[in-house]
Amino acid sequence: MDRRTFVIEAGKAFPVIAGAVYLIGCGSSSPTTPSSVADVSSTSTVVNAHNHSANVPASDQLHPVDTTYTSSSSSNHVHMVTLTASQLSTIASGGSVTVTSTASTVTGNHQHEFTFQGKK
Repeated sequence: MDRRTFVIEAGKAFPVIAGAVYLIGCGSSSPTTPSSVADVSSTSTVVNAHNHSANVPASDQLHPVDTTYTSSSSSNHVHMVTLTASQLSTIASGGSVTVTSTASTVTGNHQHEFTFQGKK
């Protein structure tokens, strides 16, 4: 193979190699990627003989802003659970966050604690 043919053939391979490096991420410094977080759910503490569950989607962890979630219904009521952007980032990085829900007057004025454990 002569030099001219080699240079032409090597030039054809460059876009393939560059594309592969881009897809791999080659040292990406991004703290969270879609493959590094997952939906997270929590079952609350038991209060007045019942508990609730709440879910935090992976997408909320990737783009954290203060968000309020509605718990599952139990004993004919729900609770609201609010996570700050900072707390969502903690969960995304694999950390744990415990928050207290809003009060409910349906079955007596009570609250529940929810602990969300990030998945890394």
